Amino acid sequence: MASPKNTDIAQISTLSLEKAQFAKTYIEMKYNKMKKEELIKKEEWEELNKKLESMNLSETEKKIIKEEIMHKEAEVLRNKRKGVSVFDFEPISIIGRGAFGEVRVVRHKETGDILAMKKISKTEMIRKNQVQHVKSERNVLALAENPWVVELKYSFQDEKHLYLVMEYLPGGDLMTILIKRDILPEKEARVYLAECILAVESVHRLNYIHRDLKPDNILIDSTGHVKLADFGLCKCSEINLDNPFENLTKLEEDKLENSVKRFQRNRKLAFSTVGTPDYIAPEVFGRGGYDEKVDWWSLGVIFFEMVVGYPPFYSDEPKTTCQKIINWKRTFRVPRDANLSKEATDLIYRLVCDREDRLGTRGASEIKQHPFFIGVDWENLRRQSAPWIPDLDNESDSRNFDKFEEIEPFYPVLSKKKSHRKDGNFVGFTFKRTNSQRSSLVSAFESLENSIPSRLSLRLDYSEIESPKNK
Repeated sequence: MASPKNTDIAQISTLSLEKAQFAKTYIEMKYNKMKKEELIKKEEWEELNKKLESMNLSETEKKIIKEEIMHKEAEVLRNKRKGVSVFDFEPISIIGRGAFGEVRVVRHKETGDILAMKKISKTEMIRKNQVQHVKSERNVLALAENPWVVELKYSFQDEKHLYLVMEYLPGGDLMTILIKRDILPEKEARVYLAECILAVESVHRLNYIHRDLKPDNILIDSTGHVKLADFGLCKCSEINLDNPFENLTKLEEDKLENSVKRFQRNRKLAFSTVGTPDYIAPEVFGRGGYDEKVDWWSLGVIFFEMVVGYPPFYSDEPKTTCQKIINWKRTFRVPRDANLSKEATDLIYRLVCDREDRLGTRGASEIKQHPFFIGVDWENLRRQSAPWIPDLDNESDSRNFDKFEEIEPFYPVLSKKKSHRKDGNFVGFTFKRTNSQRSSLVSAFESLENSIPSRLSLRLDYSEIESPKNK
């Protein structure tokens, strides 16, 4: 007979255990971060003291500088701790709407910065079991500090919604370009694909898998270069395939020409449905697990679409698309009438293939070495002119996005009775990127440069005491 203690443990729900584990992990991360910051601060003060000793300063001057730095540091820390809410922003336009919420262009009231705000319904996230997905998105955006991933500025929450506030990229997305152009010359497609490879590589270095790469998630900045967005959501997982081989004969006999014509007639409408599975690798549908190589398959499919004009597994029905992907060996081919170079054709077949044979198995460098990329300057891709540079009137221009009507007010109605109860589902969601994540001491030192006497300012260089973590 089971003891009462064992019975109680058995009655604890899986959800409760997950919440407890997340809370434990959050506390450990918080504590480790505090210890690391304390160590970094100590090392920075040692560097600062060495710098001051090397300068021909009196003891009084050194004391004044140290006191002023401590004062500035306190200001920086206060600013870091200052909360952020939706009331710190002004709405400009709505550029996206989906099952979980909407995306707006907003202006930060204090700084005037133009940003993109993603507003997500907590109720819908919980109801559709997407809590872990939004946490993953927040985490990878907070971790990423490179030019290939959209930069997260703030994340916060209120009673009903989660908010992700990111840099605004006014060029739209790769789908916008494909809608306008239909087919890209290989020379242009090579640039976009190369940039996407560097972007995916940067995500993999953070030990994350995107899993949902598609033209809609490849954003274009004001200079025409790409950045990845929308992490952690694999919407196709909701599609149920009882028998992946069902109607396989019908799939093989399906008139591809008719399907392609319908797709090209209204490309935007074809992908307006939530959960488009066209770019997802076959192993995602299986039970054997998958790894980062699923992202290289997705890039292969995106490359196919760029140079051929339609995704290779497209069908009017998402379930049929999934069946085509699972049975890709019998349904996939590069059409001869696409007139692709042998290098482009070979690259597609080396990406859209069995994962054991897929390029990228040994890392992104394996893909970069493919003959299709001969002549690509990987180190300076972002410094070169992009194939298309968006024509913009101002920094809040949203012409490259669809327009949406207002459904509900931007600002929430504040409850008269303020609740102090924290939502256990979203503990640790809050984030604030301050001054490019410099330490408080370095930020204070930089701020001090503009306020101390010029005699000293000429000899004080904050970069020389930059945080040891950045060395």
